[in-house]
Amino acid sequence: MLMEIIKKRPMVKPANSIEKICLFLLLNILSAQDSLVLDSSQSQSKSKGKESKTVSITAVVNPVNVMPTAYRFSIYPRNHPAEPFIQKLFFPSESIQIILPSNILNTDTLGNIAKLEPLGAEYEHQYRMFNVGSGEIKLQPFTIRVPSDILKLIVLKEESGNPIPFSEIRITQNGALLTNSKTDTSGYVRLRIPVTRNKEEPVLVSIKPNGQFPTWRSRFYISDGINEKTVMISSISPEKGETIYEVIDDLSPFRVGPENGAAVLFFLNEGDHVVISKVAGDRFYGRVRIYLDQQEMYQNETGWILKKHVLRKE
Repeated sequence: MLMEIIKKRPMVKPANSIEKICLFLLLNILSAQDSLVLDSSQSQSKSKGKESKTVSITAVVNPVNVMPTAYRFSIYPRNHPAEPFIQKLFFPSESIQIILPSNILNTDTLGNIAKLEPLGAEYEHQYRMFNVGSGEIKLQPFTIRVPSDILKLIVLKEESGNPIPFSEIRITQNGALLTNSKTDTSGYVRLRIPVTRNKEEPVLVSIKPNGQFPTWRSRFYISDGINEKTVMISSISPEKGETIYEVIDDLSPFRVGPENGAAVLFFLNEGDHVVISKVAGDRFYGRVRIYLDQQEMYQNETGWILKKHVLRKE
């Protein structure tokens, strides 16, 4: 019986069976590799599609007679100042540069803010607004100055309340210049007064307006932080027989009498106005309007001044 079965089913050669198995395995391996290559290429394609563009934000810092120890630089959306995109510390020897994905920036006009905080003293924090962009965004340079208190000054005409534009402002203390500037078209100017001044003494504020107004001077204290002051300046109106002269020299003596040895009431400086009503050779007699700091009012004083110290105003 067994012999009959063997005769009916002939023997398969072992070599043929092994070849078929190897061929099957090889085809499976090649199929798996093709699938892996396809998946990899699709993954790379998707990755490239999702890859975002970047933007480089750079800033230049110009310290003026100061040496901050470091700078804290922040980028945040204008409408969410408490949620910065990034904040980074830079040392003075390093270039300030931050690279961000451009698609995270605020697309509103000037919707992004860069904040620079100099460290090491009470330096003023500075801000720059900018639009979203690509490539490189160069911010306006940051200038770091000596820590200062602020005086917001407005200069107006006393008669009308209108602004006096382009007035020259000087602030001194014991003869040393602390700061100087000019008012804008609205009569406003923002002045930085160094905190290194003697805070126990007042500063001298001099305002030299253009036109018919005399130089205004007053002494007052500047407190820490932000100060605001409005100055009302009135013009001198000459009466019949009077002429307005302007002082052209600093420390010009204004005397009680015409004699050289007459007592000096006070000294006038360049820009002061004298209303002259009498002439005696090279000596002029007239009145000067003085601003009284404590009373915050004007007062007329009469006296004599040499002709060489004044020039007639047109």
